[in-house]
Amino acid sequence: MAVTFTWYLQGLTPTEISYGDGDILQFANGSFNGPVYVGEWNDSTHVKTDAGVDKSSANTPNNNKFISQDGGGGGGSQADWGDGTEDLDQITNAEASLKINIADTSAFVVNDAIFFSYDGIDMANPLACLSVKAAEVGDTNFTDAEGNASALSLTDQGPATSHDYFIVISKSPDTVGLKSDKLRFEATIQ
Repeated sequence: MAVTFTWYLQGLTPTEISYGDGDILQFANGSFNGPVYVGEWNDSTHVKTDAGVDKSSANTPNNNKFISQDGGGGGGSQADWGDGTEDLDQITNAEASLKINIADTSAFVVNDAIFFSYDGIDMANPLACLSVKAAEVGDTNFTDAEGNASALSLTDQGPATSHDYFIVISKSPDTVGLKSDKLRFEATIQ
């Protein structure tokens, strides 16, 4: 089995995030390279190349901004994905900012999939002073996906040659200064 994993920042057209080429998923204040201030959440999301270029600029990238953990209908979370505050469970696949595709030439099953942020060294350790909220499309509440012990659990998917995961993600710094975490997807593939 030669399974491939491809990450995309969705938008008008998707932008592939090529980690092997040094691309990063950048969370900003509304403009590329704009700082997100302490206690605020990202107003834009971009793919930044290792040369410092906004690779996603022509693709009108999606942004998912955390608004509330339990202020929505029935105590669900709220977010803004471009048209004002809405209940999290109303977001569609096309509106999620992150898409992870897993593909192979033969059908396979994906079980026990998780997604989380960590400090880049030890998967159990979240990056200090950074809040990360994540949800899979269809979830009613965000998960504080910080370290593998509090990872976002993703839905199992049955036999197919291609599997897509649509993830809503938002970040906020707790202190002043540049924050650089790592995002990780793990799964059992059979």
